[in-house]
Amino acid sequence: MADDSMALALTTDGEDTAFGLICGPQCSLFIESRIACVEGRDYRVTIEAGAASSAAAMTCKRADGGLLLVMPQDEQFLTLIASQDALSITIMRDGGVTSSYRFPLVGSEPAIGIALAARNFIKPLDAAGLAPDTGPPEPEKPR
Repeated sequence: MADDSMALALTTDGEDTAFGLICGPQCSLFIESRIACVEGRDYRVTIEAGAASSAAAMTCKRADGGLLLVMPQDEQFLTLIASQDALSITIMRDGGVTSSYRFPLVGSEPAIGIALAARNFIKPLDAAGLAPDTGPPEPEKPR
């Protein structure tokens, strides 16, 4: 998916957790998990694809009225997932508790390529008509 404000490549675990690449002028990898994170906190993650793995830190940030774990997109990650059918991510949570997710990657290479290419056409967040995320709108009050 792409428009003039963002581009998105997304996969889900078949339940209620999503993993993807979102691009504005910069690109970030994200996880939207059924288990909430604490805004501003860094979480250690292990990413495995095929026989390879990588450790990283993801930061909990507010976006679109919810909380996401995000980290900047990098070439090491793209190399890790290239030509893989699935991706496993383990998140270290408080008290040594882990959350593990498995995401299919079938069709991800073209989707990621489109999201990365779309960066050149995306308007900066401060462009006319765009505003940073301020959380969900207030619900309407009954009349």
